[in-house]
Amino acid sequence: MKIKSTPLLLLFLILLSCSNNETNEVDQMVEKTNFVDVSTPTATSIPVEPTESLITPESISTPSPKKISNDSQTKEDPIKANVDGKLSVDIDPNSIARYIVYEQLVRWASPKDVVGETKVTEGKLVFDKDGNVIPDESVIIVDLKNLKSDSNKRDDYIRKSALESNKYPEGIFIPETIQGLEWPFPNEGDHTFTMLGDMTVHGVTKPVEWIVEANVVNQEVKGKASTKFDFSYFDINKPDLKFILILDDELRIELDFTATVNS
Repeated sequence: MKIKSTPLLLLFLILLSCSNNETNEVDQMVEKTNFVDVSTPTATSIPVEPTESLITPESISTPSPKKISNDSQTKEDPIKANVDGKLSVDIDPNSIARYIVYEQLVRWASPKDVVGETKVTEGKLVFDKDGNVIPDESVIIVDLKNLKSDSNKRDDYIRKSALESNKYPEGIFIPETIQGLEWPFPNEGDHTFTMLGDMTVHGVTKPVEWIVEANVVNQEVKGKASTKFDFSYFDINKPDLKFILILDDELRIELDFTATVNS
């Protein structure tokens, strides 16, 4: 008996073949998928359009320079003379004048400086327009009657015998030349200069040179003037007493002054 199965068989083979083909294609896709090189994505540079900077010169806070006062930036103008071309330095009457002498008394273990002080009663230095001192208008007067030290006996002896201040109550200095002082007259700083002139003490007038160290602030002057000489220079009677073991021949004179500059 002949069975007509050819068409059915042929159809079955076709379907089977298609099934195998699809399976192979799937397998091939899987294999390709397994072998795909999955690399790590790299950063992509994305161009950015330039925008206006948020930081501007105006937005940056820069420290402003400190304002320097005129006093520290530039020196003030020197003090000018008045319309007559004169300038005066007026010494305060509370300024102190003193003598210093090296001595030793019997009751002392060792010699020391002895100091006697008094006050300036009048003082003025007057300059012309060129900075020359005017002697006829300048003077420094010191009270010698009221010299005070640490010993009343010493003070009495100086007043009655040494200086004879009851007879010659004042020490008078007339400045004639000033050397080394800046001109126009300075209004600041430390200055050292020499003051030369005639001094009258104990009725005797002799030339004397003072060294002056002064500090100037605007129109105020403070400082010290100093000189020295022997007792004999002004015929001063040097004390010669039993209780005085040592007494130096030299007298040192100092003037601590405060003055005002006036034009």
